Amino acid sequence: MQGRIFNFVSVSAAVGILFLFATLWNLRSRDVLYTHLEEFEKVTPTQNTTVPEDVLADNAEITEPTAGATRPSFLEIATKWGTDKVTVHHYNYMYEKYLEPIRDKSLKMLEIGLGCDMSYGPGKSYYTWQEFLPNVDLYYIEYDKECVRKWAQNMTNVKIYTGSQSDVDFLDKFINSSGGGFDIIIDDGGHTMEQQITSLDKLFPVVKPGGMYFCEDLQTSYFESYGATPGAKTMMGVIQELLNDLNVNVQGAPPLQHEVGREMRSVECGEEICAFFKKDLGNTEVRT
Repeated sequence: MQGRIFNFVSVSAAVGILFLFATLWNLRSRDVLYTHLEEFEKVTPTQNTTVPEDVLADNAEITEPTAGATRPSFLEIATKWGTDKVTVHHYNYMYEKYLEPIRDKSLKMLEIGLGCDMSYGPGKSYYTWQEFLPNVDLYYIEYDKECVRKWAQNMTNVKIYTGSQSDVDFLDKFINSSGGGFDIIIDDGGHTMEQQITSLDKLFPVVKPGGMYFCEDLQTSYFESYGATPGAKTMMGVIQELLNDLNVNVQGAPPLQHEVGREMRSVECGEEICAFFKKDLGNTEVRT
């Protein structure tokens, strides 16, 4: 009888240890990493995985898809979460065209701007991407460190780096830490000319061959408050120069105006947004 009791206790203890390791591994996989320049910290999310009510749009409901049902589009998901990507703006046309065909792939994606300066608060695009891209390895760059400290507790499976997108030294550290190699980069950051131009120059080179870089809110190229002053170079001006670079393909033509043009395959623009596409492997010839 004592042997049976001992065996029962031993088995129970072993099961308990296995359950403890499984729990710790699960928490590890849900950690959120954010870094402020050279400062690295891990933030453990709260145990409550319920989406905060203030993150949802007023008319949003979380529902489980029914068997055989058509899954929601980017527009439907973004509308549910309340991001201005589909309310104030109409970026859904661009994202549905290029991201819908690859949404089930394993994708490494960076978005600049968590939404800390938005009137409705941060996190709207984060929840949108998590739902729309089920296998995404998601990264963020956000300037507001205190906002990240607060909102990281409601976020899982994401790496958040705090720093300025116009700070070249910070971007170099981010590239070294993240390893680059992004399938998708989206600039929805501060929208100033310096920020948009610097980010494209530094981050387009770490887009994977065949990958995509999107720049939102291009209407700021016409606002002096964002640096579009008379005589200043604007993001739309850079895009015009990149289009010229793409068409400089004759002997004796002038050299490229932008280094990123060497690996750029094409540019497509919509309302307040442009997409920059990187050449595939095997089509990265050097242009002078």
